Amino acid sequence: MGTVSKRLVVLGCSASKTATEGVVPAINLYDGPSFRVLRAFLREYRWPAPLSVAVLSAQYGLIGGLAHISTYNRRMTPDRALELSPIVRSSLQRLAVDHRQVDLILGEDYRASLSLASHKLAGFPKHRFAVGPIGMKLNYLHNILHRMPRREAHRPRHPSRSGRPLYFLPDWDDFVDAEFDFSSDSFSSLYRQNRHEEHTVSLMGPERICDGVLVSLAQHLGSKGMLRRIGLDSPDALAPRSVRSRFKLKADQWAFGDCGAFSYASEDVPSIGVEQAVHVYNLYEFDLGASVDHIPLPVIVCDGKKIALTEAERRKRIRLTRDNAERFISLRNAHSARFIPVGVIQGITARDYASQVGDYFDMGYRYLALGGLVPRSDPEILEIVNEVSRGLSRLRERPWLHLLGVFRPLLQEHFRRLGVNSFDSATYFRKAWLRSDQNYLGADGEWYAAIRVPLTRDPRTLARLKDSGVSEGRIRRLEQAAMDVLHRYDRGAATLAECLRAVSAYDSLLVRNEAMGKNLLDAYRRTLERKPWKTCGCNVCQEIGIDVILFRGLNRNKRRGAHNTLQLYRRINDAAVRTGGET
Repeated sequence: MGTVSKRLVVLGCSASKTATEGVVPAINLYDGPSFRVLRAFLREYRWPAPLSVAVLSAQYGLIGGLAHISTYNRRMTPDRALELSPIVRSSLQRLAVDHRQVDLILGEDYRASLSLASHKLAGFPKHRFAVGPIGMKLNYLHNILHRMPRREAHRPRHPSRSGRPLYFLPDWDDFVDAEFDFSSDSFSSLYRQNRHEEHTVSLMGPERICDGVLVSLAQHLGSKGMLRRIGLDSPDALAPRSVRSRFKLKADQWAFGDCGAFSYASEDVPSIGVEQAVHVYNLYEFDLGASVDHIPLPVIVCDGKKIALTEAERRKRIRLTRDNAERFISLRNAHSARFIPVGVIQGITARDYASQVGDYFDMGYRYLALGGLVPRSDPEILEIVNEVSRGLSRLRERPWLHLLGVFRPLLQEHFRRLGVNSFDSATYFRKAWLRSDQNYLGADGEWYAAIRVPLTRDPRTLARLKDSGVSEGRIRRLEQAAMDVLHRYDRGAATLAECLRAVSAYDSLLVRNEAMGKNLLDAYRRTLERKPWKTCGCNVCQEIGIDVILFRGLNRNKRRGAHNTLQLYRRINDAAVRTGGET
């Protein structure tokens, strides 16, 4: 349904809920009758595609209904309405651009802040006030909602508890331009919003590279991603977009939300609030939602300095994690949220983890996740999982067990034996650009180095290349010569020696020690000799050929990451077949 059919509903926030910790979406903060009507509708149905919601607040002015705000103590007065009037009118004109109508459901004090004495204001959107007593206004809102196309609320499907472990790919806004021109190194449009972007999860279709996506709130509520921090009166804050549709997940794939505790490990308390997490998981239709945890690291980095945490400070984080889990599931149930709650356990020793599984079970959790494993060694992780598995076996119903942030190839057989049900890891994806010699996982099971041909249009890269003392014009000619010969080599129109000379001439401009330069050249030779992209049938290798092994910009690097993840996923499935698990 196009934007021409969208309808903006503006609600006045005449009453607020009991004070919340931190911030929550505006439509969840207020407890006035109109907000209760909206939330009751959303418990039964998905957010209608034509619906946009804004909130008129005495504190913040006119804001998007999904804007994250905190409680406040301020009421709308005639003076405040007069003060807000020009700001509110300007915001309304901007927010209403893509809407055919604006419905204003406001009390008299809030209506005064709009100062709409005339209905013929130049350039002002078509609008209508709900009139009459509160009952008539609520009926007006009820009719708007129920006359929109309705779909039953999303009901998450519980993952199977038998067969192979499920693999979740953590997302860091890993979208690529599906129509990127590799021959000219140009985007399909200068503006990202006009490009046909595809997430790497769906890039490989019809083959899949994972069983679902893990979305970190701490990452996505920051500067990028589907939940990125936006202005209070931004159009993006008017309606949620389902995380499942964002990533084009199939019916048997899952959207898993967690809080991204490593992102705020240096802070005294988590940057994500418990109530905030509950509402975000529910609004954006996550299937699984992890409780808010805090990692008891022995050492944290704060303002560039390493600080050792005391035993007491680490124990405090463990207790906070447990307390948050108890509050999290209680709020989830109280709000009738539909996502499956996942209780995150933190600990210092294996016994710490294992001793808490009974408490979490009693809270009502049937899905558990072990956090803080990433910096630990394989033997430490195995000991923790062993202890936890023994604890789970003593419960009357064995909960689902997820390992946050770890794959650990050497432990996979042990994990299957111990009943680990799922894990997430971006290691294979990130290797595409974070390693010097293991960037491309071949269909033969061997790792290959990507060929580095950095983009001169990146100012930082160009500055490094200029440190060689070579002129900018010659640098660009060497870059183009390397690209030309690599593509000719892929077509069989250039020799290996020609290819290596051109690549080496450009690569040598980057300051490296002699041993590193020789090692890279040897690694390039091995990659080019074996041509592993030629023997891979995945979408990426078939469509872009040698460009998949060029270390050059996110459109190549992230496609290579998707290829690597596909190889990992195939291995997981193959291992399950060998051990008798389901695929």
